[in-house]
Amino acid sequence: MKNFTSKFMDIMIGIVLGLGFQWWPDLKESWQYIAFIFVYLSIIDYWVDTSAANKKYPPKKELDLIIDVAIMFTLFLLIYSSLQTISYLLITFIVFRIFDSFWIVRRLREHGTELSNRRIFHTWLKSNIIDVITALILIVLSYNNFIPPLTALIAFILFRITLRIVASVYYKKVYFA
Repeated sequence: MKNFTSKFMDIMIGIVLGLGFQWWPDLKESWQYIAFIFVYLSIIDYWVDTSAANKKYPPKKELDLIIDVAIMFTLFLLIYSSLQTISYLLITFIVFRIFDSFWIVRRLREHGTELSNRRIFHTWLKSNIIDVITALILIVLSYNNFIPPLTALIAFILFRITLRIVASVYYKKVYFA
């Protein structure tokens, strides 16, 4: 299952990124271009981290493959959401982070005692929780017109970049060794 999952994820990410470009000509507003580029960079960042994690800590059960497929679906939906509204984008990001949290919890349970990088997995899990809370707050604020949707998107992007840097510094590496 180790080699299959790693290859499967690589192929699926490639398909998601490749098919996502079909919507580039449909982007009309400036926020959509910003969201589209942000989503692509987020997917690539996710791919780099999880690819190494899948090789080092492969899944042991079929449920993990189902979670991987759910994550791939939400990544594809995340690209598509850049054509919709900012709230739709943030809701899709929340769903993606929830599935990613399931993925992390499964790895922690399956490889609990052999996880030399336990701190990284816990940091990812905390980051996911913070991402979900932040996205929910921005959805509420932009939905009630307290802040403009574009401001919510830019705030979310800046927050994500900051959180990613802080998380990397916290566990003192960017990728698995």
